[in-house]
Amino acid sequence: VANKVELPFFDKNLAARGLGGIPAITFTDHADAPAFSVMRKIVVATDCLYFKTRLFDMHELLKRKPKQEWFAVVRPLDDGEAVLVGSMLRHNVDRLINMLDPDGSRPETTVDLTDPELQRPSDGAAPLVDGCPPHVTPSTTVKEVYLVMKIAHGESVLYVTHDGCLLGEVTFRDLMSHQL
Repeated sequence: VANKVELPFFDKNLAARGLGGIPAITFTDHADAPAFSVMRKIVVATDCLYFKTRLFDMHELLKRKPKQEWFAVVRPLDDGEAVLVGSMLRHNVDRLINMLDPDGSRPETTVDLTDPELQRPSDGAAPLVDGCPPHVTPSTTVKEVYLVMKIAHGESVLYVTHDGCLLGEVTFRDLMSHQL
C-alpha cells in the first residue's frame, strides 16, 4: 500500500531510470508475465557445460563468457535440445580445472560432471556442481520466479525448462532491472 503512495528511496532511484525493481515484480502487470518472457535464451552448444566434457572445453567456455557467473550442466539430446542436470559457479569450474590439471598439461582429460563426488564430496567439502539447480516452467509468473529465487533458494540464477529441457535463465539482476 505504501508503495502506491510513494516509492521507497531505492525504488524511486530505479523508477527514475526506467527500471522496475521489486514494485514492478509484485504490483504491475509485469508481475503476471510468464518467465519465458523475461528469460535469456540459452544456446546449448555455446553457453553450457556438457555433463561429460573435457577440461579444454571448460576452459574455453570460461574464456568465451568472461562475465557469466553460473553455467548450466546439460545432457544433450539428439534433436539439439538438452536436459538440465546441474549447474556450476564460474569459480568452481576454474577450481575443478586446477584440481584435475594443475600444470595445464592434460587439457584433453574428460570429466563427468554428474559424478556424485563432485555433487556431494565424501570429505565434506563444498560441492563443485549443484546437481539440483532451481528451475521453473516457462509459464511460471515473474512474481513466482522472484519468490523462488529470494525465499526458497536465495539464488541469483534460475533456469527455465520445459519437460526437463533447458530453454533459458533468469537472473536476479534481470528481474530487478526489467524495464517498466
